[in-house]
Amino acid sequence: MNPFQRVLSRLRRDDGITLAEMAVTTSIMSAVMAIFTTGVVQLFKAGNNNELVAMTESQLNTAFLRLDRNLRYASGISVPRTSGGNKVVEYVNTDTASGNPECAQLELNQAKKVLRRQVWPQTTKPTGQWVVLANEVIADESSFELLKAGTDTGFQRLKIVIVVASNPGTGYTRSRTDVTFTALNSTRGTVTGDVCPEARA
Repeated sequence: MNPFQRVLSRLRRDDGITLAEMAVTTSIMSAVMAIFTTGVVQLFKAGNNNELVAMTESQLNTAFLRLDRNLRYASGISVPRTSGGNKVVEYVNTDTASGNPECAQLELNQAKKVLRRQVWPQTTKPTGQWVVLANEVIADESSFELLKAGTDTGFQRLKIVIVVASNPGTGYTRSRTDVTFTALNSTRGTVTGDVCPEARA
């Protein structure tokens, strides 16, 4: 019998595989599957985190676009303060649909974790009807800052820093947005204490 026939006869034998060979094969397959599964899970997790961050950024952009028109035509901005543990600031808007000046108050609510706003006719009491502009706000890290009119600019400006939890829970990520609005109807003579005093009564 030549060597080729010997190999063919060996290939035709139906001896099967040993238990040791099966164990080694199973171990290798388990290791490969573990690596593959871990990679897939991390890929999906990264994708979800990116999607949450994008949604948060979109929410903040929408909120700031809503504020832009109001604050751009504000005739005065009050000094930001803390009220009931929440950071608040008021401004008066003279460019309204009714033609009557309106007061507005922005609040960084610590308990509800929101940026919200209420609006009322000037010289009347605030109504307490809040509209939420952004959710999952980290109030401790967010802030309002009044930049008074000076030699470089004749208008009041309001700097708003909003920090939002993009993925609340363990290992969440923060998204920080910093925008400065200019009150084009304000002047150097605007008295901050005269802006919507009924909100501080």
